[in-house]
Amino acid sequence: MSHFLSKDHAIAPRASQLPVPAGADPTYFLPKVESGKLLGILLRRGWIMIVLAVLGAAALYAFAGRLPKTYRAMGSVFVNSQAPVVLDIRAVAPEETRDLEQLRSVERGMRAPTLLMRVIEANHLDADPEFTAPGASQQTLLAKLAGRVNIELSRGTRVIDIQVDDTDPVRAKTLVESLVKEYQNWTDERQKLITQQASEGLAREEERLRGLMRESARKLQEFREAHPIPGLEGSEGGGPVRGALDALSTQLTQATALRLRLEAEFEAFAKFDSSNPAALAGMEASERGTEVLAQVRAIQQKEADFARIKERYLYKHPVYKEISNQLALMKTNLSETVRSTGQALEQKYRVAHEDELKLASEVALARGNAVDVEGIREQFRSISRDASGDRALHDSVASRLRETTLASSVPASVLRWENMPMLPEKAHSPRKIVFAAVGGFGGFLGGLVLLAGLELGDRKVRDPAAAARATGAPLLATLPQIAQAGDGMVLLTAPSSSGAEAFRRLRAVLAPPPGSSTARTVLFASARAGEGKSFCALNYATSLAMQGHRTLLLDADLRHPGLSRQHLAGAAADSGLGGYLAGKTDPAEACFTTSLPNLYMLSSGPMRADAAELLAGTRFPSLLEDAYRWFDRVVIDTPPALTVSDMLSITRYADRTCLVVRDRGCDGRELKRAADLVRSAGGTLVGFVWNELAGNIADASSSGPGVPVNRVGISSPQPVGVASASRTNTYELVPIYA
Repeated sequence: MSHFLSKDHAIAPRASQLPVPAGADPTYFLPKVESGKLLGILLRRGWIMIVLAVLGAAALYAFAGRLPKTYRAMGSVFVNSQAPVVLDIRAVAPEETRDLEQLRSVERGMRAPTLLMRVIEANHLDADPEFTAPGASQQTLLAKLAGRVNIELSRGTRVIDIQVDDTDPVRAKTLVESLVKEYQNWTDERQKLITQQASEGLAREEERLRGLMRESARKLQEFREAHPIPGLEGSEGGGPVRGALDALSTQLTQATALRLRLEAEFEAFAKFDSSNPAALAGMEASERGTEVLAQVRAIQQKEADFARIKERYLYKHPVYKEISNQLALMKTNLSETVRSTGQALEQKYRVAHEDELKLASEVALARGNAVDVEGIREQFRSISRDASGDRALHDSVASRLRETTLASSVPASVLRWENMPMLPEKAHSPRKIVFAAVGGFGGFLGGLVLLAGLELGDRKVRDPAAAARATGAPLLATLPQIAQAGDGMVLLTAPSSSGAEAFRRLRAVLAPPPGSSTARTVLFASARAGEGKSFCALNYATSLAMQGHRTLLLDADLRHPGLSRQHLAGAAADSGLGGYLAGKTDPAEACFTTSLPNLYMLSSGPMRADAAELLAGTRFPSLLEDAYRWFDRVVIDTPPALTVSDMLSITRYADRTCLVVRDRGCDGRELKRAADLVRSAGGTLVGFVWNELAGNIADASSSGPGVPVNRVGISSPQPVGVASASRTNTYELVPIYA
């Protein structure tokens, strides 16, 4: 056998041509909730929850049977909007209960410690040994009764529901009735106390107001006798004095208005300027003002005519002189009219001013006389009002005192029975069904927690998704359960089975691109023994051979007999791969054809203790380089990655490394460690095969798959790939190297 290296067949780690799903989807390897996995967990360990739920239900059901029976008496009362009213005595009547806050106050009052203590004393519960131990304190009694009483306002109604739980049904009914009765008595007592305090205060106030009323009546009579003025008690008052004062006041107002009008008109004429006609803008529209305004308009018209004359004639022209003289005469007449009118207005203004002064003097005199009479009248009215107010206030307080006296006999309770309590016939608690349900639910939760703990503690890889997360590599193929695997070559014994189809799928996935010289070597590895790597290597190599590729199946497991176990019978000590790596034999002596055309087997040879050192040497890559000249594909079976280091020494020489993961074969940490070791050693981990086969089929031990061998003809070399057909159903494995 000749050995040489070339660029075309250089042994070096090769990049995988397979797409990596993680690159397209960053969440591919993250944990996901899978309904199938959850269902599998429930089917596998659901009995734990069922058993604990049954035990919990039975335990609490038995415990409920030992508890004392409790009876519940129920009743309800209706809260009136106010207490019964005989008289409208709002000052001392109970508060109305129209809104929710006041209804809540009634509800809280029925739960008050003071009321509960009255119920305890009324029913002598402190001396009842069935209710509490003798000598119990008030706090203990209150706490015990409060724990048995439930008072609640029914939502959206004015009804308060009352419930009392007790071991004695008669006492439970009695306590419901006693709660309502004692609340009514308590309310009546509070009302009587309020009424008594109000009556005492009203009596003192009535006595004081009676004295004030008498004193004010006396003062009114004395004032009337001291001032005998006619019409003193009239509502109008004043008589002739007031009438004269009003008439003079009216005349004074008119005189003042006249004086102001004349004054304004006089000031307008005094400020008149014939050269500025706009000065008459504030002049009133009187007879005098109309005359002046007419002259002003005539002058303005004449000035307009004169302006046109100036454009046609010179100042010496007769027409010019005539118009100029007329305009001067009109302005002179306007000035004379304004002067005479202003003198007349001044005289009228002085007369109006003198009349105003006279009327003002008379009004002042009349007002003085009226003030004296009005002062006396106002004093009388003030004294009369005080006397009337004292009398009215006394009458009101006296009436309220009489009403308060009557109110003391009116009940103040706002409660009336809506549903009277009845004697309970059946025990309210304990409810065994409820206890059993709670126990069953608690047991179910405990079982769920235990199941979750067991699942978290169980790190076995149970599904492809978990394997993908652990390895960081995609799923290449899934091997389903196979009923009859025969000698392990599924593609031959059951070519139409789902297992055979899985290997065909794996062959398609791992196929190199067209025209590529890489991806020719596929190495099958596993984390632990028994994962099924030898089974996968054998069937994958079979699928390649059936496709027409010359395929070499290389058994590199020098630690345990696996695929080569039938080759070891009678084999020499230095035969097989181990002998070649040790330099003791030629690979042609260990390479045989198989029953399947294009499939060749290179056995491991006898087991060796120095397997790691041999595989780490330089002869193994030389072997692969030489094999590339004879074979299209090389499939390598290796020892487990976590058991020995043999696989790590040769994974770098394989184009692709494929992990085999068996269902529940190893835990996630071991699988992750194996994948990390492959990458650390320079291998190209392209994915994993999920193996669901039974352990006895997938195991690589003595009961695992093997390649049958017939050593007849080993010493008679023939051309490569030629098999002797001298026997029917017996295959002679002939060396392939010349």
